[in-house]
Amino acid sequence: MRAVRSPRHVLAVVLFLGLAVEATHQIRTSGPHSSDLPIVDDWLHSALILAAAGVCLRGARLRPAGGPARRAWYCFTAALLVFGAAEITWSVLYSGGGDVPTPNPTDPLYLATYPMFMAGLVFMVRARVIDVPWHRWLDGFVLVLIVATPGVLLVIVPVAAAAPIDPLGQFITVAYPLGDVLLFGGLLGTLPLISWRLVGSWPWVGLGLLCLTVADSAYALTAADVVSHDGPYDFLWSAGALAFAVGAMKPPAGARPSREITGFPAIVLPLGAQLVALATQVYGWYRPLPPVERLLTIAVLAVGIAQIIVSRPRPSPAVSVSVSETASATETAAGTSVSLSETATETETRTETGSETATGPGAASRPP
Repeated sequence: MRAVRSPRHVLAVVLFLGLAVEATHQIRTSGPHSSDLPIVDDWLHSALILAAAGVCLRGARLRPAGGPARRAWYCFTAALLVFGAAEITWSVLYSGGGDVPTPNPTDPLYLATYPMFMAGLVFMVRARVIDVPWHRWLDGFVLVLIVATPGVLLVIVPVAAAAPIDPLGQFITVAYPLGDVLLFGGLLGTLPLISWRLVGSWPWVGLGLLCLTVADSAYALTAADVVSHDGPYDFLWSAGALAFAVGAMKPPAGARPSREITGFPAIVLPLGAQLVALATQVYGWYRPLPPVERLLTIAVLAVGIAQIIVSRPRPSPAVSVSVSETASATETAAGTSVSLSETATETETRTETGSETATGPGAASRPP
């Protein structure tokens, strides 16, 4: 058994040593006079991402054929492969430095990874939950809004302010932070759908997406004057890819029915959404807010109203069944009583008839 697991352990050690080398180099050489080392910043970086994609493909083959879990990891594999291809394309075209145009040939590849990762999350939810109540969907949407509200203010608005003046360049520039906000919000939005069960590969998928979105956001905020793709946070993309690889080799978690959440945890999300809306309005009292923040606040309040409507108290089905069963039992008992009463009446009638026959005219002529 130890010999069978040895190649997997060797691969894990090699990949994480490569990540340590990349992170150490980029952190130590960050700054205005940083030196570019292509073998680390470009080729080791891309090799780690492609190796992680290969591990994810292996993990997908370990899932049941045709099931949503295997489809989820196929989506994650495709996303990492496309991301690795985009990194290699960037290294070939722009590793020598100079201005990077917006848009450029790598943008379609990078942007294509967002729907792939999102599709993988959807399939993961389908693989883990049998039924999802309506209020859980609303809870997930609340988490998306909670992430979007500060994300728009802190990331999207500053990036849009530094975007190129042409419409296509503005669209491409804003698409990255917008995709990151939606992807991270969607990640947190799956938590209520899976009843907050952080088991199996989900924590590693969450860590991977967190690393990828943080790296994207940090790069977007510092890329107003882009002259090089290499920066002190690039290793986070490699770290996110390796987190997916670790999750791919975790045993898959089977589908379970949704778990009922009671007490204070059941109201944490609606309460948090209202607090975010309140904090947004307080912030707007001191500093001007963009119009989109007002729309997000309205959306948070609208979802809060919908949550109240959907989660309103209803009669328990079990009680209704018990009442109907009790009524049926009462009717049956009443019918049985009526039948017994009718039987007793018929018996008395027959007894009286027999007595009259025995004491009729023929009885007096009989000899003593």
